[in-house]
Amino acid sequence: MLTRILAAGAFVALTAVTAQAGTLQNGTWTPSSCGAEPGPTPEMNGKTADSYKKSATAFQTWQDAAKHYIECATGEAKADQNAIVGATNKWVTSINQGSEQFINQANAAMEVLKKKAGQPH
Repeated sequence: MLTRILAAGAFVALTAVTAQAGTLQNGTWTPSSCGAEPGPTPEMNGKTADSYKKSATAFQTWQDAAKHYIECATGEAKADQNAIVGATNKWVTSINQGSEQFINQANAAMEVLKKKAGQPH
């Protein structure tokens, strides 16, 4: 659970790291190398057979661009997510190891002090 909590904070910190794929600005994440978004879905114009065909062609072109954009964006998002989780896990592990080391040293010091306290002066 601690990893999940820290991941949210780490996401903001890691956006400046070069390993990132996307960009976070004002709370909005955007992919950085996927080109322009495909824009809104084209409207269907079924008034004539020709306008219907043009609408269908425009939709197919848009759909292809949207598919490419989605695949690129999800890949970048996954790369950023993996970088964030990896860095967060590293930080959490380091903190936990430091705490464990301190506690072990404190326990060892306490044993030495107990032995000294039990010895006659």
